[in-house]
Amino acid sequence: MRGVSGAKRHPPAQAMIRLSHFEAFNAVMRSGSMTAAATLLHTSQPNISRAISRLESETGLKLFDRLPGKLQPTSDGLALFEEVRRSFVGLRQLTEAAHRIHRSGSGILRLGSVQSHSLAVIPRAVKLFSDTFPEVTISIHAAHSDVLSRWVQEHICDFALVSTTPPGDAVEREELYNIDAVCILPPNHPLVRKAVITPADLQGQPLITVPRGEQIREMFDKVLQDAGVDVNDVVQTPYSSIACALVAQGIGLAVVNPFVAMPYLQGDVVARPFLPAPTHSAILIYPKGKPKGRPVKNFVAILRQLIREDHMTIKGRVQV
Repeated sequence: MRGVSGAKRHPPAQAMIRLSHFEAFNAVMRSGSMTAAATLLHTSQPNISRAISRLESETGLKLFDRLPGKLQPTSDGLALFEEVRRSFVGLRQLTEAAHRIHRSGSGILRLGSVQSHSLAVIPRAVKLFSDTFPEVTISIHAAHSDVLSRWVQEHICDFALVSTTPPGDAVEREELYNIDAVCILPPNHPLVRKAVITPADLQGQPLITVPRGEQIREMFDKVLQDAGVDVNDVVQTPYSSIACALVAQGIGLAVVNPFVAMPYLQGDVVARPFLPAPTHSAILIYPKGKPKGRPVKNFVAILRQLIREDHMTIKGRVQV
C-alpha cells in the first residue's frame, strides 16, 4: 500500500538525536528566528538551519511553517517545545547539582559521635560546615563507641568520632587526638592554689567519677591503686559533660577530658594538670574499604582545625 501524501515520517526505532539539534530548536523557539538563535548559541545562521532540518528529518515532525520573513511554529513544534523546555530545566538543575557536588558534595552527611563530643566540639564543627556547605544536610547520631562502630560497619554512619575502637580491622581508623586528663575544681576550692593535682590530693575529696566497667575508669582506678588512694565517689556518670556541670555546681571534683571541659573553663570551673594522668583518645572511624566522600573530608578537616585551636586554648588555661 502506497503511503498517503503528507503523512508524517517516523524516525528509526533506535535513532539517537543529537542534543545540539534540540539546543538549536530551543534557541529558535525562545528567540523567534534562526538569526537570533545563532547569536544566542554563538554559531552561524546556516548551522542553525541545518540543525532544524535534521531534527525535523530525524523526528518525522514538521516543526515550523516557513512564512515570508518569519518562522511559524506548528502544533507539533509547540508540543515538542513544551517537552524540550521541561528537559532543559532538568539539564540546568543537573548542571547546578554537578557544581554543588564538585564544591562540597551533596545529600546527607551521617556522622556519629560519643555523647561527650556531641555536646562539645561537634556542634561548633556543624556550624562552620553548614555555613560553608549549606547544600549538605547533616544527620547526627550519638551513642556509645561500640554502638557507633557497628553503625559505621553497617554504613548507617559515614564516619564516627569514638573514644575506643573494636579489635581487628572491621573499620578504618584515624587518631584525632590523645591527651592527658585534667582535674577540674570549683573556682573557690582550696586545691586551686596547687599548680598540679596528684592522686594523694583526692584523698577524702568528694569526687564525680565514671562508673566502673568503663575503660577510662579502669585507667583512673589503676592510677589511684598505684598511689594507694581511696576516693569518695559522690556521683557517678558516664558523661563527662555532666561531670563538668556538677563540678560547676560545687558538688565535687572530677578528672576529665580537657576537650570536653573546654566550655566550662571560662569561670565555671578551674582546671589543673593531674599527674600521673589517665589519657583520653578521640578516634575517627570509617567504613572499611569505602571511599571518603567530599562532605566527609570537608567535615573532618574542620574538626581537626577546631581540635588544634582548642588544644592551644587548653594549654593556656590548664598550663600544661
